[in-house]
Amino acid sequence: MTIWIDIEDLLVHFYSTSRPSGIQRLCFEIYRELSRSYTEDQPIRFIRHLPNGRDFEEIYWPDVEQHISSAVASQHAAVEPAPPPVASDTSAPEPPSTPPVSSLRQWGRQLPADVRAPVAAFVRAQTNSGQALRASVRMARMALRAQRHAARALLDILKGGRRCAGLGGGGALMPAAAPVPSPMLQPANDDQSAAVMAPSKIVNGRPIQPEPGDVILSIGASWPGGYYAAMIAAAKEQYGVRFAVMIYDLIPLNWPEWAVKELRRQFIDWLGPIIGLADNLFTISNATAVDIIAFAEREGITINVPQIVPIGVTFPDRTQLPPIQFQPYVLFVSTIETRKNHILMFRLWRRMLNSLPREQVPNLVFAGKIGWLTQDLMAQIENSSYLEGKLKIVESPSDRDLASLYQHCLFTVFPSFYEGWGLPVTESLTFGKTVAASNRASVPEAGSDFCVYFDPEDMSDAYRVITQLILEPERVAVLEARIAREFYPPSWADSAAAIIAAMESGVAQPVDAMVPSRVASLSRTD
Repeated sequence: MTIWIDIEDLLVHFYSTSRPSGIQRLCFEIYRELSRSYTEDQPIRFIRHLPNGRDFEEIYWPDVEQHISSAVASQHAAVEPAPPPVASDTSAPEPPSTPPVSSLRQWGRQLPADVRAPVAAFVRAQTNSGQALRASVRMARMALRAQRHAARALLDILKGGRRCAGLGGGGALMPAAAPVPSPMLQPANDDQSAAVMAPSKIVNGRPIQPEPGDVILSIGASWPGGYYAAMIAAAKEQYGVRFAVMIYDLIPLNWPEWAVKELRRQFIDWLGPIIGLADNLFTISNATAVDIIAFAEREGITINVPQIVPIGVTFPDRTQLPPIQFQPYVLFVSTIETRKNHILMFRLWRRMLNSLPREQVPNLVFAGKIGWLTQDLMAQIENSSYLEGKLKIVESPSDRDLASLYQHCLFTVFPSFYEGWGLPVTESLTFGKTVAASNRASVPEAGSDFCVYFDPEDMSDAYRVITQLILEPERVAVLEARIAREFYPPSWADSAAAIIAAMESGVAQPVDAMVPSRVASLSRTD
């Protein structure tokens, strides 16, 4: 049995940035461990999509691993807080009314997927840069950077290059002639010092020819483009392969307010067919497994029992690093976006500053890139002068930044409304730090008995839990002692081993007659 690992979305992601997202970090670490599991009897091979949207071609993984590792490692810079507020017009623009479908949009929808994506990205970047200029200098800088990436992708298309079919982002561009090099041809970020990445090797530049019983494994984001289910169905029919897929969460389906409208449509169109095709259906939490089963039941789709994969952590080396300048502080690691509920922490700290002596209130540190739907929050932060200096923002921290931040914080907070897992919770525990966390979805699975929990929609509950940890440090000490004694973080090798063991055991059993009482007791793959 050969395991063919589809890494298309990883290549696309690292074409336009050198910083991994949560899913991309997870995928990269699992891919790396899977590659080390290669044996003569069970080869592990890596593939990407051919631009025809129908076939796969093999790619040389060691080159991909080297380029991504080098790009990420180059970003180990010193921790610096966000600059002080810059005076700007922070009034949010009025929400536009829904426009009729223009002739230009109708024309755009007729373009092939591999051309439509960079054209749409360029138009969106143009629009976003104008809105961001009215919001804040920092957001404008980010939008203009996205505009450059989109323009570059569009220019390459017009020059005759081609992309990995149908995927978004800056694009993975390749010349038409074989052998096909890696998409990572340019610096990952115009504002970073990452070296230009050399081409990766394509094994032969032709579609793969898997054997019956082989497995195509997809653990990345395969829904953009709208063609993936048909691609997998064709491979199963033509070659007799099995298919294994990872589903992280159902946010676009269950929480449409936190998803881009077009992304939600693509996700829903992808989800039903793909889980129906899956011989092995992996998830990262029991909460997500329950959501998938409920969706399949509503839609009348027969699926196999989801198998839950343990999630590793990315900080095996916890060498003590120098403290940063804004101690003492409480840490919140996450992309700054609506779903993560940063606004609750902002308001909670404002309430503490109004209720407690200022010297008793530690700094609050937001560590993460600034995401979407945050204009109102960022305006409040800037208008409050970053809570009179009590709020610090470390944008897009490197792994070294995060390690230092985790090591020296009082504790961490994670008030997210919904997660597929909650990796920052596991990371915090790995550094011996407890978490004041949301009691929603999978977060209690990630934190177990090592954290304290609150309702993310209840300010009074969150205030009570967090102020107790601040004013009663002995409570934190008790939790940290328990973490030191009892917490054993899983490794990425554990994640890879669980996936391989599940695929070796064959096709999972169908859910079919599973009753609700059994849903909560789905066994973890280990």
